[in-house]
Amino acid sequence: MAKEHFFHSATQPLFKKLEQLAQRSGVSRGQAFEDWLIAMTAALAAETMEDEYMSMIERHKKGKKGQRGADLMAEMFGSLIEAMSREESDILGDLFQGAVSYGENSLYVTPASVAALMSQLAMESIDDNEGDRDPPLISDPCCGTGMLLLEAAKRSPDSELCGQDIDPRCVKITSINLGLRGCYGWVVCGNTLSCETQFAYRVGSFFNETPNGLRRGVIRDVAPEETPVPVIARRMRNETTDLFNAEKEDVEPEIKLPTIIEVPQWLARLEPKLAALERDETAVEQEPSEPIQQRADDTSRPPQQQRELF
Repeated sequence: MAKEHFFHSATQPLFKKLEQLAQRSGVSRGQAFEDWLIAMTAALAAETMEDEYMSMIERHKKGKKGQRGADLMAEMFGSLIEAMSREESDILGDLFQGAVSYGENSLYVTPASVAALMSQLAMESIDDNEGDRDPPLISDPCCGTGMLLLEAAKRSPDSELCGQDIDPRCVKITSINLGLRGCYGWVVCGNTLSCETQFAYRVGSFFNETPNGLRRGVIRDVAPEETPVPVIARRMRNETTDLFNAEKEDVEPEIKLPTIIEVPQWLARLEPKLAALERDETAVEQEPSEPIQQRADDTSRPPQQQRELF
């Protein structure tokens, strides 16, 4: 197994507790992490995800009360909230990458500095029109642990966020990160390219009337059709179709005079011979000719003086 590596000091204590959770419940570290995500999501769901939680928690009831894996999950959740209140780092994503996924399927958490820069570049037009528009919808089709969405929310707090990822663990991490930081939006588990979806969460404060009284939560199940993902996918398909079907304008290409003209090989071989022939002809023309003596009895030509008259 690869060696664990973390970027934030608050991650190491959580990792030790995750190891204890796996040992107490007799499950793998990866299974313990996934079950902990289910427990945290259910804790933030105001008793709307009890069936999934009850099915999962059976694996962590072994041992005496206070020494069970189930008891450690609550303690870990409290430690996470405390650490997130001290710093804005992606502690949950750091634990996932450094001790669970190890970059499997090229899954790496986007550093905070890179996420901040990308959100700044992508939202320059939104920043310029602040106050003259409706709340924007910000979509991240491969959201990972939600860092880009969180950085976008800092720049536009009233925006609606929409994240999508094919990994269910990332979907839960993003939902928890957004929910604990007071953001509103949707997080969808599915393939962005094929538009196939498995499940979806609505993130945002809500109340739920239960047999045990009124409960307040920040994460709840919704049908994928209720999210903006179908609208975004349809818009992307239409824009792509228009791009490929667009007729090209008939524009005459601009004619540019060449700056280099290549001399054919046959002409290059002929040039020395032509130059030599030209020199010979010039020499013949410049060679002086002898004067012609006119005979006295030559009456066929007029005298010189008479020729000049003509």
